[in-house]
Amino acid sequence: MSEVSLIRLLKSSDFDGTTPITITRDNFAVSGQRNYVATLVGPGGTIGADFFGIFSPNSAKVVGIAFNTANPRSFVRVIDSSNRPREQISLNPFFQYVLVNPGDRLAVFSAEAVLTGPVPVELTIAVNELTEAQHVDWAIAHPPASHQHTRFRIIRRGNFTPALTAAAWLPNFVWNPTHSFFEASDNLNQGPIAISTVSPFSRMYGTLFSVRYSNSNNDGKLILVENQTRAFHEAQVNIQNVRWSRVTYASHDDLLALSATTAPVGGDLIVDIETVRVEPGDRLRGRYSEAEAAGGSNL
Repeated sequence: MSEVSLIRLLKSSDFDGTTPITITRDNFAVSGQRNYVATLVGPGGTIGADFFGIFSPNSAKVVGIAFNTANPRSFVRVIDSSNRPREQISLNPFFQYVLVNPGDRLAVFSAEAVLTGPVPVELTIAVNELTEAQHVDWAIAHPPASHQHTRFRIIRRGNFTPALTAAAWLPNFVWNPTHSFFEASDNLNQGPIAISTVSPFSRMYGTLFSVRYSNSNNDGKLILVENQTRAFHEAQVNIQNVRWSRVTYASHDDLLALSATTAPVGGDLIVDIETVRVEPGDRLRGRYSEAEAAGGSNL
């Protein structure tokens, strides 16, 4: 790894997260050969992978980022060459480190302006270029995380009236990029939904899920159905309009039945379903912990 270089950017107003910062190495005051300071004029918000020509754009880098405040509304994203965000962190005075690959950019957005107008901001960046071996070490130390989208919406003109013995319903969900969830419109199917259609996880995992009915008569139900016998359990009844239900566990082949009627004003009846995967064994560990807390009863 190369010696760290510190780049400090001073600005009289917020970073906008979209405008390229076009200054170059020549615009910086340099001290100690590795400390760079520049004052930005006008709009600015994105920083290229070459970091103003100080580094090669084709090298991987570990980049530390610090800011002059801890405003939760100020953040930085690592975005790729197609403007897709790969990582986002909130800005604060402490250095936080991200991996920047060739072709990536940093998009910096701050929200520090007050009612009387803009306020000065200060961004400090610590940049280290990585060797191939160091890049591999970084990857090993940062294993994959689950970021699968787990919110689903069904829009219906009519009621959800569960037909528990009907064939399993497989809604035709389509990704809604504006709202970042899956969406389906269906006015007909009343059969129970296969949990696999709203649980985009490998079959080795179980699922925790919750539902919310919008524009209902405050009569929503959360119903879990066993697939083979179609035996069912009403885990919650009389779910209030726009209120999320309790969280319920489903195995990989269970079914979810929906039940609610449309409010008197009419219009669409909407159900939202949120899911999260349960690691193998975690369900039994959780039940064991609950039993211990309840005095050893068998749950």
